Amino acid sequence: MRAAETPVNPAEIQDALTRADRLLARLEATRDGDRKTLEARTRAVAAAKGRLAQRDAVDTYLRELQQDANRRSVATFETLLTALVQEVLPGEKPVRLDLTTERGLPALDIGVERPDGGREDVLEDNGGAMTNVVGMALRLIAVVKAGVGRFLALDEADCWIAPDRVPAFYRVLDDGAARLGVQCLAISHHDVAGFDAGLTVSRIAGRPETGVAIEGPVAACAAEWSPDRPGFRFIRLIDVQGFADATLPLAPGVNALVGPNNHGKSTVIRALRAVFYGEVRDSLVRAGAAAARVEIGVAGGRVLRYVRQPKRTPVNLWSLHEADGTLVQENGTTFETGGRDVPAWVERLFGITRVEELDVHVAHQKFPVFLLGEKPARRSAVLSIGREAGLIRDMQALQRERVTEDQRTIREGEREIARLRESLSALDGLDALAATLRGLHEEAGRLAGDAATLRDRVALAERLARASRLATGAAARARALADLPGPEIGADLGRRLAEARNREALGRRVLVAAAGLASARGRVAALSGLPPDAPVPRDTAQAATHATRLRRLTTGLAAARARDDALRDLPALPAPVLRPEAAVTGRRLAEIRRRLAEAEARERAAHDGLAAAEAEMAEVLASTGGRCPACGTPAAPASLLTGHRHATPGEVA
Repeated sequence: MRAAETPVNPAEIQDALTRADRLLARLEATRDGDRKTLEARTRAVAAAKGRLAQRDAVDTYLRELQQDANRRSVATFETLLTALVQEVLPGEKPVRLDLTTERGLPALDIGVERPDGGREDVLEDNGGAMTNVVGMALRLIAVVKAGVGRFLALDEADCWIAPDRVPAFYRVLDDGAARLGVQCLAISHHDVAGFDAGLTVSRIAGRPETGVAIEGPVAACAAEWSPDRPGFRFIRLIDVQGFADATLPLAPGVNALVGPNNHGKSTVIRALRAVFYGEVRDSLVRAGAAAARVEIGVAGGRVLRYVRQPKRTPVNLWSLHEADGTLVQENGTTFETGGRDVPAWVERLFGITRVEELDVHVAHQKFPVFLLGEKPARRSAVLSIGREAGLIRDMQALQRERVTEDQRTIREGEREIARLRESLSALDGLDALAATLRGLHEEAGRLAGDAATLRDRVALAERLARASRLATGAAARARALADLPGPEIGADLGRRLAEARNREALGRRVLVAAAGLASARGRVAALSGLPPDAPVPRDTAQAATHATRLRRLTTGLAAARARDDALRDLPALPAPVLRPEAAVTGRRLAEIRRRLAEAEARERAAHDGLAAAEAEMAEVLASTGGRCPACGTPAAPASLLTGHRHATPGEVA
């Protein structure tokens, strides 16, 4: 069959269509993905072009917004600081703030305005009283604006203010703290008890040599607290420098601790700096004591405890305790930490920390100036002045980045859009290809049905051909067997074959008898030399064996004669006529005839052997005077072969 005539396999067609389906699916997925990408790129480019169209308007708006924010921030702080200064120091020059930019960051200059319109630096060009007031006000503003814990500890913040103006200083502090919700502790060597301000005053009692104590309104302070109100209830010092065990009660608002110089007022500030800043030396521990302990009462009846224990590990230990003294545990965390750094949970719970690396909450006695000696950028960061302006600058920077990004989006997006459109144009014929492929699937289904029908018909034709071949073979066998002899001939052949087998067996027995006869002749030859009056042999075991063998031979010879007589009368077998179609049956009949001839030959040999045996037996008897060579009794040759009875020794005698 030529290649063009080779039938197509439906399975191969289906495999090819399946591969085509997979390829079509991949192409459709690519097309759909490209379409989505094209839509997204088109929208992105359009949005970028729209933003770029508004670029000038956005830049103008941000510039105006920044200028307005600077004016509002600076004006608010100028008004507040000027009011505080003139409240404490009437007639002083107004405070002026200048918000500029240094290296992209807001920078705050703080000064006062001279009558001639010039500017003076607060720290360098004015007295200490102005510095005290402005520094205190800046701390209040920083605590509020930095978003940290609202607690402020001032150590001799009134040191440069004239005694007659100190009451006004504390009135301003009390009013500002109340308005801003800040709890204050003011250490002062002035006797502020008689000041016209809502202060809670405690006093230092005793001397460091004999033990320093603190006298304060414990009950009145405790009565002002509700359980959940934030703030510090007390500060207890145990073996802290000159304090063996002293407690400073605290109330909301402004608390003052007064007393003579060098009696331990600032020890409270050092204790707070140790607890919240980690600034501590072993000298904080009272002489002769093993450790110093600071306890601060907080909301909910809890106590924040700090222990300094020199020559032990950990040297510093922070812990938070419930009202019953047990450690606080929340969410599987136990609030107890040792080391040299303040634990993060202390800052998180109480919010007292450095702001821009400055001590906002707890002022150092030796550094009463706050922010005025710092650089303008740090002032702005600590006070969060210009934060709004900083946010606006961030917005401007973001706008510049957005413009750059939009320009890149348009440039790269238009290239991508062109590429995608070109790619999609090459896939425009996919829908038609899908329809064609569906038609091919339908045609393949019809071909598969036709192929199945064809296979069924081919199988039927093969079965018919096989049946025809079987019928032809059966007819040939019938013709070959038609000329075979009938069943009666077959039965006669079987019977004759059985008789031939019997004769063959008889011949084998005759041969055995002949061998026994030869042995007997040997014995007769041996006995022939005996004298006539030889003594009768005794009945021995050997004689009995010979007699037994003679009887067996005689019996076998008689049976052989009987079979010989029976076979002699058999008729000759007719030779069957075989047809060429019955070659197998003819070969079997030939084999039967061959075996029958062999049986007849063995029969003749057995008959000849029997005659020879009788002749030899007659010669043996003649040589022994007609007596049995085994037992010596008279015997005839035929009796020796047919069954001679041997006499016992008594019978012979």
